[in-house]
Amino acid sequence: MRINTNVGAITASRNSFVNNMATENSMRKLSSGLRISRAADDAAGLAIANKLRTQSRSLAQAAANAEQGNAMLQIAEGSAQTIQRIIERQKELITQKLNGTSSSATSTTINAEITSLATEATRIQNASNFQGTSVFASLTFQVGDADAAGNNAVTVTATLTQTVLSGTSTLANADTALDAVNTVLGNIGAGQNVLDYTVQNLKSAVVNIRAAESTIRDVDMAEEMANFTRNNILSQAAQAMLSQANQGSQSVLQLLR
Repeated sequence: MRINTNVGAITASRNSFVNNMATENSMRKLSSGLRISRAADDAAGLAIANKLRTQSRSLAQAAANAEQGNAMLQIAEGSAQTIQRIIERQKELITQKLNGTSSSATSTTINAEITSLATEATRIQNASNFQGTSVFASLTFQVGDADAAGNNAVTVTATLTQTVLSGTSTLANADTALDAVNTVLGNIGAGQNVLDYTVQNLKSAVVNIRAAESTIRDVDMAEEMANFTRNNILSQAAQAMLSQANQGSQSVLQLLR
């Protein structure tokens, strides 16, 4: 029998240390809800999870960009519809003025209203903006990570020139202005449809990417609770065996009596 080196106690102490570390590790995961709460848990998995999280955040912002773009197009649509009604009224007045029953005084009054309406149409065009950016322009909305070719952007041509709006003095000019406004409205409507589908696709992608990240980063609570219970029992058992190993050396005293 040897007393200088208690191999049983050393072994029990080592096992107690290992089991305590495992128990603390399980407690950290259970309390945080994360399978990877530090790089040492799974360095490769952490790198993948971080990339997925970055991608999901980028796509979430792209969806927000598309939604803001849709709001911008709604402003443009409302202003364009108002301008359209103004041009329709101008054409109505021009048709009235060209009638043979109109007197010179009537024509003067009609011309004054046509001019006032043209001024108002121009004012509406200039005043229509979204956070200081004119809505009647070539609008580009970033809806994803841009690649080398500059993809993942939606462009809507909503350009409306003042020359068209201010030149509605004849029926031909009024028709030209109406065609220009209708073209803009058509482009706006097409852009809104594209952005609606883009938002749906982006939000679906965000959900799927976050689900993929969860399988890597988040802990399975039921499985980890089973690990915690096992490690806790082993830790208590190791401490009990350490006590027994220490008591075993006491039997040497029997030889000295």
